[in-house]
Amino acid sequence: MGVLTDRGAEALLSGQPLTHLQELDLSHHYLSEPMMARVRDALPGVPIDLSDRHEPDEGEFFVSVSE
Repeated sequence: MGVLTDRGAEALLSGQPLTHLQELDLSHHYLSEPMMARVRDALPGVPIDLSDRHEPDEGEFFVSVSE
């Protein structure tokens, strides 16, 4: 529920393997369609929540929940 962009997803995918995950919640994000496909392809069999996709508002990003 943050401001995950393609750059952040690239860092996530190029870091330590994520194959141990049972599920991954990336809802409320700013990922492109190709990056969403890459995330899905990288984690076959892992349920991934990629709902609530947003476009930056004039280059600005907003979290879904804050303090």
